[in-house]
Amino acid sequence: MTLSNICEINGAKLHVSNQGQGDTVLLLHGGYSNLTIWDEHVEDISQQYHVIRYDQRGYGHSSEPTSPFSYYEDIKGVLDYYGVSNTHIVASSFGGAAAIDFTLAYPQYVNKLILVAPSIHGMKYPFRMRWEGIGDYLRVQRIGIEKAVDILLNRKFWSYMIPKAADRQQLFREMYINNSGFYNSKPSLQQPLSPYAIHRLKEIIKPMLIIDAENDHPFNKKACKILQEEVQSASQVTIQNSGHYPHLEHPFEFTSILLKYLK
Repeated sequence: MTLSNICEINGAKLHVSNQGQGDTVLLLHGGYSNLTIWDEHVEDISQQYHVIRYDQRGYGHSSEPTSPFSYYEDIKGVLDYYGVSNTHIVASSFGGAAAIDFTLAYPQYVNKLILVAPSIHGMKYPFRMRWEGIGDYLRVQRIGIEKAVDILLNRKFWSYMIPKAADRQQLFREMYINNSGFYNSKPSLQQPLSPYAIHRLKEIIKPMLIIDAENDHPFNKKACKILQEEVQSASQVTIQNSGHYPHLEHPFEFTSILLKYLK
């Protein structure tokens, strides 16, 4: 049985879903997505584990940020809300950066880390990536989210992120237009762990699997390489013929890799 709730966490209303029994697996989405990106995974995972997933602030059905906050503190808030003191974490993109911050701040909560094309706080984004991101943000405010997503889907720069298959692309589109809260808030309100995680990666001793995507942006692939080099416990696999969201493009292969690593 799947239970969905709107939970008061650290002053925000977060949309949280949980199902299954056993050891906990926390699923964290990345940018341009929300908890629905895990829809094709939770049934199989919850056969063996207690699965928690939620819409991060500004995404899906969660409230938008209105004051300074930290994604990694929201992770702790969600786990504490459900009385979970130890969990595996599966985290995509900026969700990976939040998971890394959380592991450094609260290592006692973490069992295994599975990072999917993650970012790392403290890595400087390339100018073009920042420019395109700002352009997308302003475009939504100027012409509306449904028109803006069609422009993003056809911009060459974002080809590393946009799924090639039509059905996968439609799922991406649906997630994007359900994240209006992000575009109504200020990204600067988010406060990462200090000092930045990029300078503290050697402190991580938890088992870590890095899932890289063959066709991801070089910046994201660099983050995977840095993690593998800096974290002694890290191993890495690459999902072929995939962009930035391999769990969206190849859900069955992804779930198989995940469950094998968690055993």
